[in-house]
Amino acid sequence: MLKISLFILILTLVSSCEYNKGEVKPAVDCSTVIPSTVSFSADIVPVLTKSCATAGCHSGASPQGNLNLEANNAYAQLNKSGSGYLNVSNPHNSILYISLVSTTDPMPPTGALDPCAVELIVKWMSQGTKNN
Repeated sequence: MLKISLFILILTLVSSCEYNKGEVKPAVDCSTVIPSTVSFSADIVPVLTKSCATAGCHSGASPQGNLNLEANNAYAQLNKSGSGYLNVSNPHNSILYISLVSTTDPMPPTGALDPCAVELIVKWMSQGTKNN
């Protein structure tokens, strides 16, 4: 009887768990701040400029990881063939997304992006990473 009770308890606990596959869901409703069509120049570049293309990070002549995210370089750098930075078919598997939500080596290292900024980048990828 004890074995059956223990088995039922374990089964109940296991079935109640939810695995989120590394996707981070914002605690706030971002739908009010994210446009229906995301523009690289109007929406993504300001996020990159403010949080990534800063001194000592992804800017200048020797950017970290050889990834220059200054406004005039960012699109070409992120879209390098074979880089994996962007994944339009599954944005949550892109290097960019994984870096933004990493708990061990987060980008930017000075503090996490606003959850809506991350969702904005995900939406841009899911819309095909247009350079608009």
